[in-house]
Amino acid sequence: MKIGIYLEGSPEMGGGFFQSLKASLLFFDIKNYNSQIELIITENKTREYLLKTQIKNKLFKLSKISAYTSQLFEINSFHDFFNKVKINHPFYNFIKKNNYDLIVFLGPSPMSKFCKDIGFISNIWDLDHKKNSQFPEHNLNNNYENKEKLFKEIVTRAFKIVVPHHSNKIDLINFYKTTEDKINIQNFIPMLPTIYKEKSKNTDYNSIYDKFKLPKEKKIIFYPAQFWAHKNHKYIIDVAKILKTKKNDKYLFIFCGGNKGNFIYVKDLILKNQLTDYLKIFTFLSDDEVISLYKNCNAVVMPTFCGPTNLPIYESFFFKKLILFLGLYLIKR
Repeated sequence: MKIGIYLEGSPEMGGGFFQSLKASLLFFDIKNYNSQIELIITENKTREYLLKTQIKNKLFKLSKISAYTSQLFEINSFHDFFNKVKINHPFYNFIKKNNYDLIVFLGPSPMSKFCKDIGFISNIWDLDHKKNSQFPEHNLNNNYENKEKLFKEIVTRAFKIVVPHHSNKIDLINFYKTTEDKINIQNFIPMLPTIYKEKSKNTDYNSIYDKFKLPKEKKIIFYPAQFWAHKNHKYIIDVAKILKTKKNDKYLFIFCGGNKGNFIYVKDLILKNQLTDYLKIFTFLSDDEVISLYKNCNAVVMPTFCGPTNLPIYESFFFKKLILFLGLYLIKR
């Protein structure tokens, strides 16, 4: 049996990508397994990132013309026409060309729609678009409708569905009426601890941390989260406002992550309330820089409207840091 592990995206995407990468690497650690396993990647930057791993991979990347054709497959009338004249989606042709018997999608990918007669397993990380549909990231560009269509097809056609937590399993059953025996639970295994174990002997993380030039007299509270609306940076800003009112300047909150639509809003809030002595923003950081912040911070904070499988919680456990997890999600349970 030849298994293709579909790794979508690139390192610039942050936590979700690295969770998928960690999951994909676990497949190559399986011993005495009578199958050939190959990684399918979608970005050249991922190939560059994987160079040191010597893991065999194949690049599936749509050309501009193929990307346009792929969109047509999403329209029912075109999809029916393509089937009638026996035109297959580029991903299906890629599967057949490489003789894959099974595809494992490490996240809910639209490519799963085009597996046709090929069996597939799909990971579904969360159902936040159903539970927190008020956030813009779930509604822009028809994201909600597209996810609904995709999830319904995955639930119907997947051989197995993998979720990271028991609560995700219950949600999947309740929202999509799937059977319990079709769902497997595999807890998230964060990538940063693996990177740290491999590099700690030859990397001076204290020197990397010193380059941030953070005030040594302050307690550093780290919030490693992309700038999504659902990540609730405002909660921390409100805490900083309270500290400022009380003239408590012992703490400095560190934000880091890519702009997912909420960066300007967060930055403007900090400037408007004159909180630059309490909050500092770093944009996208390297793995080593993030590790250095974990190792040297006093605590990690994770206010979020989504959960409970947030990667910084697991990373904080590994680095033995106090984790302040805002229990909005837990209260709902």
